Amino acid sequence: MDLLEVFKDSEDVMYFQAGSVIAEEGAEGNHMYVVMSGEVTISINKQILATALSGEIVGEMALINSNIRSATVTAKTDCRLALIDQASFNSLLRYVPDFSLHVMKVLAERLEHAYDVIGH
Repeated sequence: MDLLEVFKDSEDVMYFQAGSVIAEEGAEGNHMYVVMSGEVTISINKQILATALSGEIVGEMALINSNIRSATVTAKTDCRLALIDQASFNSLLRYVPDFSLHVMKVLAERLEHAYDVIGH
């Protein structure tokens, strides 16, 4: 799924400088992001688990699970991110089946990678 194409005209875009914390583990979260440009890292307990590149999503767990961030997302480079709030996320899940499959695939890959990183 080409999320860059889907969100290219989004008006809900934020800019972050390299090193900025975008979402903090344990904090409340009510939106996720599509990385429109740049790179961000995803870490738990200060251990980097993954890097998300342009076209990838981050922060989805807070919308699915409990509204609590399960990881910290930090701008690795200057980046531009499109915001997706809970209502938009729910609409995408309901009306865009490819989006639902995409989110499940991302979650499965990140979980598998996290297990590799922590040694299980």
